[in-house]
Amino acid sequence: MTQVNEPILRLSGVSKRFPGVLAVDGISLDVAPGEMLALAGENGAGKSSLIRLLAGIHRPDSGEMRLAGQIYAPQTPLDAIRAGVRVVHQEFNLLPALSVAENLLFEHLPRRRLGPIGGIVDRREMDRRAEALLARVGLDEVGPRTPVERLGIAQKQLVEIARALSGDLSSGGRVLVLDEPTATLTPREAGRLFEQIRLLKASGMTMLYVSHHLAEIFALCDRVAVLRNGALVDTMRTADTEPAALVGSMIGRTLATQAPIGGGTPGAPALSVRGLRPRGSPEDGALDFAVREGEIVGLAGLVGAGRTEAVRAIFGADPAIAGTIERDGKPVRIRSPRDAVDAGICLLTENRKEEGLVLPMAARVNTTLARLKLVSRFGWLRPAAERAETRRLAKDLATKITGPEQPVIELSGGNQQKIVLAKWLMGDKARVLMLDEPTRGIDVGAKAEIYALLGQLAQEGRAILVVSSELPELTHLCDRILVLSRGVLAGEVARPDFSEERILSLAYSRYTQAHWQTH
Repeated sequence: MTQVNEPILRLSGVSKRFPGVLAVDGISLDVAPGEMLALAGENGAGKSSLIRLLAGIHRPDSGEMRLAGQIYAPQTPLDAIRAGVRVVHQEFNLLPALSVAENLLFEHLPRRRLGPIGGIVDRREMDRRAEALLARVGLDEVGPRTPVERLGIAQKQLVEIARALSGDLSSGGRVLVLDEPTATLTPREAGRLFEQIRLLKASGMTMLYVSHHLAEIFALCDRVAVLRNGALVDTMRTADTEPAALVGSMIGRTLATQAPIGGGTPGAPALSVRGLRPRGSPEDGALDFAVREGEIVGLAGLVGAGRTEAVRAIFGADPAIAGTIERDGKPVRIRSPRDAVDAGICLLTENRKEEGLVLPMAARVNTTLARLKLVSRFGWLRPAAERAETRRLAKDLATKITGPEQPVIELSGGNQQKIVLAKWLMGDKARVLMLDEPTRGIDVGAKAEIYALLGQLAQEGRAILVVSSELPELTHLCDRILVLSRGVLAGEVARPDFSEERILSLAYSRYTQAHWQTH
């Protein structure tokens, strides 16, 4: 029987090595029953590798894990689930063709008996259970029979969390691991999630929480375990520390305060958009704006305001209803991403792992994927040229890779984002860079590197358009910020006038207008 003072989870000297890297280095850590422990550290510090060990995806090379006093050595993710350890990963593990209810209850579908030969799935009971789970994470508006492929990213994230809650996790010996659960959520959705987390904690749930948002760690967690280069370097109570000290422990140095990136002298318009109506935009939602050489322009707005739709329409990823695009003052016809790339317009998509990278393939392949002509001859690829270009761009962007053949799935989020950026910078043809949520899921140190890199690219004369849900990021990076509200360009804010109040006022303008029109 588990003693009251015995840790619910105990790691003793746990290590895991992958080719060329010691991902988890002799970690010893106790987690108390009912505790909410944050795992903090830069990208590549070992947090995800440790989570995969707990989830049964990988097995330790050495050391021991104990759950509720018993040896815990899951050989598969199913073993971990049966033992009571549930993990909500950063990457979605949903089956897109199946319904929300089928995804939520896949491991224990309710059945109706049909005599001695077995039974069939009880759809009514499955819907009832699914609706209850969806309500727990605030997804009342989603029907249980909705195909997952129709959901937005934020909704998929909440379905993942609801699925983790589908078992009887409140019973003894249970651990819930949340890996960047708010990375794709709006503040309202995140608030609903925090309410659920607090209820789970109050019920005695033990939770491990990973987030790059330090405010979340201090608001929710009892303690923080700090990882660096695969090793546990510190543990601290959140009540006894402050963000600056935590950041210093995470990166092993004091992070210098960066001056604002924007503020350069822009040149001629590199990209001009006239009367552009992205797919799904309102009739009065035609967009007119320009981004000049050497300028960083932000695109702000609430989730659903049309920011991603705008950059995808410019890039030709989605068809536009109307509008024209000019490059260097000359009209260009963009019907596909190939046309955009040929015109020197590139897009780092919101979801780099699904749309920006081929995760199992090497850094060499991902870096050169968009510029194969530069590393081929007579239609044949030249691996030596690919490796040389990959090494050059990795050095220029300070990308941490063991070599050109390292699969990008092994890289941290910040280094993966640099690989995507390298893909477009290869050959120097990309003069207009559009970045959709460029630092989502990236730690504070890597963010600073990305910011500095964008400032350097602007200094080189590239035109940069940044979509971000983080207003401090936009005010730090940009020369000016365009604000969308329900698909309409509600206004523009220049650097001297930057304030969150002003930007949010514009972002909500069409919503408040609609409210008063209906009352």
